[in-house]
Amino acid sequence: MHSKTIRTRRLRPCPRKPPSTPPHHAHHDRNLLSDTSAPDDSDRTEIYDLLTAYAFGLDRRDFARVASVFTEDAEVHNVFDAYLPEGEKFSGLTTGGSAVADGARQLFSNLDATQHLLSAQSVDITDTDAKVSTQIVAHHHRGSDYYHTGGTYEDDLVRTLDGWRISRRTLRISWTTGSPQVFLAP
Repeated sequence: MHSKTIRTRRLRPCPRKPPSTPPHHAHHDRNLLSDTSAPDDSDRTEIYDLLTAYAFGLDRRDFARVASVFTEDAEVHNVFDAYLPEGEKFSGLTTGGSAVADGARQLFSNLDATQHLLSAQSVDITDTDAKVSTQIVAHHHRGSDYYHTGGTYEDDLVRTLDGWRISRRTLRISWTTGSPQVFLAP
C-alpha cells in the first residue's frame, strides 16, 4: 500500500474593519440616523450582539437589558402556527421596549430556568435599517415540567444614536413540546 501525503495550506485571518462611526452632520429624526456610512461587518456584529443581549437578558432576568434592545415604540407580535392550541393564550401585540420587558418579567416569574438559543440567521442591511430573521429554540422550566418552543424572530431594526435597535419583531412559533402550564400554574 502507498500512503498519500495531503498538503495543507495555513490560512491567514482576514483583518477586521474598524467600526464605522456616523458623520457629525447626521440628520436626527426620532433618534434615527439617516446619513451614515455604508453597512459593513461591524453592523452585522452589532446586530448579532443586540439579539444575543436580548436572549441573555431574558435568561438572566435582566429586564432592563431586554428593554434596551427595542425602540420605545417597538411593536412585538407573538404568532403561533394555527395547529398549536396554546397560541390563543400567548399570541398578541406588545408596544414599547419597556412593555416587552414587563411582559417577560410577568411571564417568567413562575419559572425556575430558561434558555433561549439563537441559530441560523439571515441579515439584510441598508444604511438606516435592517431586516433580520433568526431561528430560535426556547426552553422554559419549572421543577421537572417544561415547555419548549421553536420558531423564528422576524426583526426590523433601525440605526439610532445608540446603535441598532429592534423597531418591530414578529415571533413566529412553529412547534412546541411539553406543557404551557409551566407559565400558567401558580
